[in-house]
This record gives sequence, structure tokens and C-alpha cells, in this order.
Amino acid sequence: MGNDTKMQERTPRPRQDARGGVPARRDQAGAERRRTGGRRQSGAAQDGIAERLIAGVPARIMRPRLIFLCCLVALVAFGLLMVYSASAVEAASDGYAPTHYLERQALFALGGTILIVVMAFIPNLFDHFKRWLAWPLWGVALVLLAAVTLVGMVGGGAQRWISLGFFTLQPSELLKPALILVVAKLLSEYYAERAIDINTYAARMAIAVGVPLVFIIVQPDLGTTLIIGMTVFTMMFLAGLPVRYALFFVAVIAVGGVLAMIAAPYRLQRFLVTMDPWADPYGDGYQATLAIMAFASGGLFGRGIGNSTIKYNYLPEAHNDYILAVIGEELGFVGTVLFFAVFALLIWSAFKIASESQTVFGRLVAEGCAVVLAVQFLVNALGIIGVLPMTGKTLPFISYGGSSMIASMILAGLILRASIESEAQTVYDMRRDSFAVMSRADAGSAHVGTSTAGEARPRRTSGFSVYDGAGAGGRQAAPAHPRTARPARDGSFGRVDLGPDSADRLRSRGPQVRRAPRTSSRRDRYDR
Repeated sequence: MGNDTKMQERTPRPRQDARGGVPARRDQAGAERRRTGGRRQSGAAQDGIAERLIAGVPARIMRPRLIFLCCLVALVAFGLLMVYSASAVEAASDGYAPTHYLERQALFALGGTILIVVMAFIPNLFDHFKRWLAWPLWGVALVLLAAVTLVGMVGGGAQRWISLGFFTLQPSELLKPALILVVAKLLSEYYAERAIDINTYAARMAIAVGVPLVFIIVQPDLGTTLIIGMTVFTMMFLAGLPVRYALFFVAVIAVGGVLAMIAAPYRLQRFLVTMDPWADPYGDGYQATLAIMAFASGGLFGRGIGNSTIKYNYLPEAHNDYILAVIGEELGFVGTVLFFAVFALLIWSAFKIASESQTVFGRLVAEGCAVVLAVQFLVNALGIIGVLPMTGKTLPFISYGGSSMIASMILAGLILRASIESEAQTVYDMRRDSFAVMSRADAGSAHVGTSTAGEARPRRTSGFSVYDGAGAGGRQAAPAHPRTARPARDGSFGRVDLGPDSADRLRSRGPQVRRAPRTSSRRDRYDR
């Protein structure tokens, strides 16, 4: 008793703060974050510490999801506003109501929103995509691409659309999400699951990517070909493509771009316009120079929403391909940079969602969708400001167009679906829980700091006490060895009786030592 009291006195008490209470757990969490440099804990450290929840979902999953949703809503709402601002004059000149294009764009956004909600509530959607749905969706998109060559509409020297009466469908836009699903399936089967060999993987990848690109190049649509090629290459690199093969693909893409410009004189002319748009300001450089003038007219803070002058039948396709020029004039440099920042935050949150995915397939789908949106945004923006040749690609979520809006919303829905399926418990999580003393639900609850072995039951042996846990009921202590038995001593430092085992035989002083016979109740190894 005396020794126990001394030991309690020597045990340091927790340091109290100015209010008389122990420091909050957030101080300990802050110290841990500083020690680890803010990195996410892994393995057993995560299982032992309760995660902070947001609406019942771990914060590491919910935080990027909320950021992505907020950016998505902001971009779609801003796109509707800018479509109305850029198209009201053109709609009135065409004999429509000033809100004609706004109403149609709102319907497209509503249809995309419905698709997102449907994808969010279908259970195990990615499992269906991976098992049997990816290739059929790819096949539907391929059939639509083939139909373009037969019954497609011609506009601007290209045959890319199918008239459906109420709107014109561009199948190459719908191919993007379908192709991402197929490529993610093939990459996960080859790199992660090892379910297919290199020959099968190469053959299926060539069919999945090469066949649709043939139809797209025939249209012709070099911009979509570039976007799809860069997306597939990035997905392969993120899945584990060796660097030497990555460099080879980059060289192939570069050579293909040069050959495409040589094969079509108008592509070479666009490249020359990019180099010097003022060489022919009333001819090939007309749109490029007007876009530059719009940005210059906007200045630092812009002319205000609705006050653009470039949209008054000066700049063709002001509400479509060149809507960024209207944004630059009405919002100025500051507003345009803020718009870029919101889109960059959307892409960043998409990659954070991908990093939390429980499966390789889900991670690759989210990364592929993010890459498509980012590449298409850059192709349009850099083309308008004169860094790259203009290819006629729309600005995701902003430019007017039913196919573009629906395809962009589908890509956003796949990213959100990846975030939702990150909450699912994998087989490995369940096995870790079966090995743990406490389940994940008990972490951070009233069990912390208490014994999980059950109520202690003391039993007496020669000279000291043994406390059995919940699983030791009914066991009896083995008799003490005659040579090792010692009288009881006060305090907690009495000699431990190891019993008649091999250690005692090694300690014996000669062959004349007679061992006590074993009892019918054998000692368990956990009683030592």
C-alpha cells in the first residue's frame, strides 16, 4: 500500500490551463499536425484517432466535396449570367426574345443537374460502370460518331453535329465521359488488378481510343482530338506509365500536331495568326484582334456586367467560343483572374477527391474528368488570349451549348460520385476492424482511457496477485515450484513465479532437482 501511494505521488498530473481544466484535445492535435507537417496520418494512427466529421462524413472526404460543389454552382450560375449578357443583343437581332439563349442554357443546366442527382443516388454506380456498363456507353457514343458522317450537320467547314429538332447534338462531347470510364477500367485491370496481360491491354486500349479518334479527325475536329489525347496520356501516366514511354507518347503527339497543320493549310494559317494576329486584322486575324481589344477595353476592373460593346455584332460567337472575351471586357483583369481562380479551385478539389478514392478505378475516373475539364478550359482560354491557335472549343460550364453543358455536368457528376464512394468501407477496412481492440465507431468515445479486456478478476498465487481479463475465466494457477517459491513481500516488487517450464530447468543447479508433477489444469501462455 505504501509503495502504491508513492508511485501515485510520483505520477505527474496533467498540466492545467488558466481555467483549471486540462488542455483541450485540439492542442494535442495541433501539436501532432506541426510534428507531421500537416500530412495525413495513415494506418494504425488513423484507426486510433477519431476523425472529425462533417455531416456524418469524414472531413477529409467532405471538405473537398463541399468546395467542388460550391465552385460548380458558382460557375454554372456565372455562366448563365454571362450567356445572357453576351447573347441578348444577338437574340434580339435574330428575332428572338433577349432571354432566348439564357432559357435554353438554363434547361441544359437543369438536365445536367438531374443527371448528377441520379448518379449520386444510384448505389455502387462505379461497380456497375466497371463490370458491364462502360463498354456499352462507349459503344453508344461510337454509333453517334459514325452517324455524324452520314447525317451530320455541316457548319463552319466541319461536320460535327446531329440535329434532334429541339437542339443539335455533338457526339464528340458525349464521348469524353464514356471514354474516361473505359480507359479507367483498362488501366485498373492492367496496373492494379493484373487481370489482363500486356497484349490484351494494348489491343483494347488501341480500339477504345483509336477508333473514336478516327471518326473525330474525319469531321475534322483537331481540338477534341488534342483534348482526348492529352487526357488519355495523363491518365496512363498517373496509373503508372513508365517515363520513357511517356516521353515517346509526347513525341508522337507533337509530331502528329505538326503533320496535322501541314495537311490542312487553314490550321497552319491559324498558327501564323497566333504568332502575329495584327498581320491581317480584317481577315484571318479578325476574331483574334477583337478579343485582344475586348480585354484591353476592360482594363483593370471592367466596364460592368452587361456593358460590353464587343458583343454588338462585332465579335462572332460572342456567347459561345469567345465568351471569355466578353468576360474580360465586362469584369476586367481582376474579375477574370477571380474567375480563373474559382475554376482552378474546382480542379484542385477534384484531384483531392480522387486522392481519397478507395479504388484505383474511382481515382482514375475522377482524375480523368478533372483533366478533361482543365485541358478544355486551357485550350479555350489560351486560344482567346493568343497563346495557342483557336480551335473552337467551348469554355466548360460557361459557353452556350447543350452538348457542352450536359457533357461537363456529367464529368462533374462522376467526380462527385467518386467522392461519395470514398465513404464506402473496403474489404481491407473490415479486416483491420476485425483485428482491432476497438472498432472505428468506438474511437474517441467513452472507451478511450479504459480497459477493453473486461472486468478484472484477482486470484492469489504464491507471493503475488494475478489479475485475469475477461477471457481467462475458469483457469487455475499452477502450483509454485518448490525451489522458486518465495514468501510474500510488501509492495509491488515481489518475485514473479514463472512456474515449471523450460526456464526453470535451465536455472536448475543439478540433476538431483525433483520437479513437481504437472496438474491437469495446464497454464496458458498468456498467464505468464
